[in-house]
Amino acid sequence: MKKQKTFHISIGGMTSLGKKSESKLTKYYVLRASSTLSGALPRTRPFSKRALYDFLDRYSKVIAKPAAGSGGAGVILVTGLGRSKYRIQRGAKRKTKHSKKSTYKYLRKKINSRYLVQRGISLARVSGSLFDVRVMVQRKSGQPWVVTGMLAKVAGRGYIITNIKRSGGKVLPLSTALHRSNIRGASPAAVIARMRQVALLAAQRLSRYYTSQRVFGLDMGVDAKGRVWIIEANLRPDISLFLKLADKSMYRTIVAYRRRR
Repeated sequence: MKKQKTFHISIGGMTSLGKKSESKLTKYYVLRASSTLSGALPRTRPFSKRALYDFLDRYSKVIAKPAAGSGGAGVILVTGLGRSKYRIQRGAKRKTKHSKKSTYKYLRKKINSRYLVQRGISLARVSGSLFDVRVMVQRKSGQPWVVTGMLAKVAGRGYIITNIKRSGGKVLPLSTALHRSNIRGASPAAVIARMRQVALLAAQRLSRYYTSQRVFGLDMGVDAKGRVWIIEANLRPDISLFLKLADKSMYRTIVAYRRRR
């Protein structure tokens, strides 16, 4: 009998053998194990005072977010303003703190579950509102992964999250968002091609751990220079976003592909 190959991942110095954790940190470590994908991943660590201070020293923007959950709930952005000043934003509300210590204390009061810290990406914008991209990747049993849908999620004015319900944002066809955006480092066609490539590589890597998975909903970002980033991977993505597009063809493809196991 052929011995089944097990995918090993190292998390915080511990090795996981077959345990299917669904945490964002686990997915990050699975993806980071690929040298091809590591450059498309914003650095991420479990939330702690040391991790926060390190990230604030390294990056102009830092995200604090729950290790589990979805929909942008609990996401907090910390932006360095110089001279030890930090702007903290949750939803559309903003506060300014005047030291790393006071910033950490404020965040600790708001955090009541396991959190992560992540390098903040300066996402591209459409008419002043930032956006990211939902990429659907699906497969039939024994078949290669296929990108079945892509759309842009545009945040509501003043919000840091692109969740449509929470921010009052909207969806756009990806090509429309890219043509209207402030991206100057790459053409829309080049960005879409790169997103497809990265999404397929990510699905292949993730499926080595989530072996029975047939769909991933990747939240991906692109910055003003045209660089593509993987923000999160969703195991049970909401496909109703695609119904909000005037053209329902991608929604029909996603549903039809899901039925053809």
